[in-house]
Amino acid sequence: MRRTLLLTALLAAYAALAFRGTATQVLRRGAFDPLLPLARSVEHRIGDKRFAEALPVALELQHAYPSEPLVVYWLAQIRHGLNDPSAEAEAWERYVAISPSPAEACPALPESYARQHRDDEALTAYEQCARFDADDGDLAMDLGDAYARAGRIADARAAFERAAQLDPDNSLVARRLTALRESAP
Repeated sequence: MRRTLLLTALLAAYAALAFRGTATQVLRRGAFDPLLPLARSVEHRIGDKRFAEALPVALELQHAYPSEPLVVYWLAQIRHGLNDPSAEAEAWERYVAISPSPAEACPALPESYARQHRDDEALTAYEQCARFDADDGDLAMDLGDAYARAGRIADARAAFERAAQLDPDNSLVARRLTALRESAP
């Protein structure tokens, strides 16, 4: 539970830093677009964690801008805030399909699959995320966890060893590696 909360907080911080889109950028027709206030409203409501209020406005924006990555990104954030992992996963899948930088969906997409116990899809998504960012120690550790859940111990060990190389001070990775070594036949 504590790790989940930490991951959620880290994801939100990463998302805020990594994604530089704003409401004005969404509405490429300019400052006189009548939907610009709606986009700003969604941004503010997400920032205030008023996800239920943001959802209908974001859906209206999605209807107006079906191929706009930022709107889909907002919908994924909203669905996460509403604890709707199925709809969140659908939004992240859509985001990956239309975004010029699909890596921003990592690790949210595989985590949303994992929360639904869709372990095969989570593993595939973690593998894809690892290809997007091979230097992310936390992502390597998450991939190791997914391999371990799938019973792919050799792959889990390799992923944890990679995570340990990337983040040698991570005690959780060290514990996971020790546990794997002790359980090895």
